[in-house]
Amino acid sequence: MTKRKETKEKKVYFTPKEWEIVCKKAAAVYMRPGTYVRKIAVKGSVKKVDLKQLNHLRMSFVSIGTELNQIAKVANSTQSVYAKDIEEMREQFEYLREVFNDYLVPLKSEDVLPGE
Repeated sequence: MTKRKETKEKKVYFTPKEWEIVCKKAAAVYMRPGTYVRKIAVKGSVKKVDLKQLNHLRMSFVSIGTELNQIAKVANSTQSVYAKDIEEMREQFEYLREVFNDYLVPLKSEDVLPGE
C-alpha cells in the first residue's frame, strides 16, 4: 500500500466488542471498517440532546398511567365503566398529544464539535 505525503497515519484502539460493532456498522453500509471509521470521524457528528426538556412529558405519562389504573380498579370492582371516566381519559390523552407537540416536536439537538 503506497502512502501519499499529504496523509497522516494514526493508531486507534478498539476493544474486541467495539471493533465488532464497527465492523457490523461498516458492513451495513457496504464499507470496509477503516473507511467507515474515517468517514464517520470526518463527516459524522455527535448529537447532544437536553433530556431535561422531557421531564414534563414524563410526568404527564405518570399522571395518565395513574388515572388508567384508577379507572381499571373501578371497572374491575363494579364491572362497569362510567362515561365520565372515559371522557376524563380522552381529555388526558388530548393533553398528552399537546405535550408531545409542545415538547417533542421543537426538541432540538445540537452538533457537538471537536474541542467543545
